[in-house]
Amino acid sequence: MEETRKPSRKPRAKAAAPAASKPAPKGAAKAARPAAPVKAAARKQAAPAVPTQAERDQMVRMAAYFRAQQRGFAPGNEWEDWLVAEAEISALVEPAPPPAKSRKAPPRKTSKG
Repeated sequence: MEETRKPSRKPRAKAAAPAASKPAPKGAAKAARPAAPVKAAARKQAAPAVPTQAERDQMVRMAAYFRAQQRGFAPGNEWEDWLVAEAEISALVEPAPPPAKSRKAPPRKTSKG
């Protein structure tokens, strides 16, 4: 039975033709159109991820190591390296406090008399 079947053919590769020579198929116009506008709620980006305590400690360790490496691993400044590294990582990781609102003094009541 297999002997009577025709061997399957591979489809021929079409030669690339200039785009202007053939009109675009109907479905192609829809695909080229930009996507629908994203809703405002979806546009908001997620808040940056806050690292865990273990991740933060690892970041401090690495920053302190690189500070020590920059000074040639000279002994005596390990605590300074660690404290500066903690301050740097805290500044990067922790969100900045909201700016202080300026307070206007209430208008003074003038005393008559």
